[in-house]
Parts: sequence; C-alpha cells; structure tokens
Amino acid sequence: MNHLRKLLRDALPASARPVSARRRRMPLRPLVILGIAVPALVGIAALPAHGIVTPLVKAEEVAPAQLNAGPATNGGNYMHDANAPWIRPVTAKVTSPYGPRRVICNTVGCSNTFHDGVDFGSACGTPIKAISPGRVTFSGNAGSFGERVIIDHGSGVESLYGHAQTGSQKVSVGDLVKAGTIIANVGATGVVTGCHLDLKIRISVYIDPGPFLAARGIAL
Repeated sequence: MNHLRKLLRDALPASARPVSARRRRMPLRPLVILGIAVPALVGIAALPAHGIVTPLVKAEEVAPAQLNAGPATNGGNYMHDANAPWIRPVTAKVTSPYGPRRVICNTVGCSNTFHDGVDFGSACGTPIKAISPGRVTFSGNAGSFGERVIIDHGSGVESLYGHAQTGSQKVSVGDLVKAGTIIANVGATGVVTGCHLDLKIRISVYIDPGPFLAARGIAL
C-alpha cells in the first residue's frame, strides 16, 4: 500500500504534491526565533554596564562652585577655604554706612534712598585692595556706580568696589587675586559728591558689609 502511494505521489507534478505539516511549519521557525532574539538584543544594547540609566551631565551645566570648590591643595583654584584671610580695602573711616540715606544726584543720575554698601572717605588715587582671595568677574564702567571691580570669592560671596578712578583698574576679568592685591584706585566716578570707595558685599542679595566683615575679624 505504501509503495503504491509513493508511486502515485511521484507521478504528480511538484506543484500538486502535498506538503507535510512538518514542512509547512519549517519556514515559521526562523521568524519565531528572530521575534524572540531581536528584542532581547536591543534591550541588552540599551542598558548601561550595570543596568542603571545615568543621565549625562555636561561640564558647563555644573555650577562653578562644584567645579572649583576649595583651596588648591584640594583641587580647587580660587574658592575660599575656612582659613582664607580678610582685610580692609582701604584704611579710611566709613563716611556713609549701610542703610537709608538721602538721595544724591549729579549729571550722571541719582542714587537710591537705601545705601546697600559702605563708603570709605579715602582721597582720590588711594589704592584699593581686594578684601579676600577670589576671581575678578567684572572690571569696567557700571554707570551710576562709576568705574567698578567685582570679585567672586566662591560659595556665592562677591565683593564690589565702586567709583574708582577712570582707567585705574589694575585687574581684568578672570584674574585671580589675593587678599591685599591692589585692584584699582579710589575715584569720584558715577553718582558721587566726592572721592570715596563704595564697598558692597553680595550673597545673591546685598548685605551689610559691617557685620559680615566683623564676623571675620575686620572692624570697619
């Protein structure tokens, strides 16, 4: 009987011969294997070495305090450490303290009714010293504040020196200074009534320089 079936099957053209269930399933196997293997491979490729997704952070997106914090011995470059020295910018007495005051006007403009710094009554040409180590972030004309220098001391602390003599700045943006570095000379630029240095301390907002420096051993 089997021999007769074989003869009949061989007598039929190839297109009319029956295909076994086993052979019909064969072409599907590679597709099934691919359907399982490809997603697995893609998943493996998408995972980092330890299976944890870590976002990339560019250097410019990191706050400068994080990049430069600490003294040079700890890999920093200009940020303060606990032992950073503080000094007076000039030896003269304070002639206008922090707080409310009368409005001052001249050809440049008018001042505010609140003085957010302290004025030292130094003569024009007196050297102005940086009050602590830091990096210069501004050196130029600031309108009503006159010729000005700003120093970043790290940890969000800045010192600002206003009304300097025109062209007397001795530092440029990016310069690193020490406590006592001469940065400019006292002048009478901007909204002023005479020669003096206006010192401001800014920690996001302006604060009273008197208590700030007193806490660091400097009496104004």
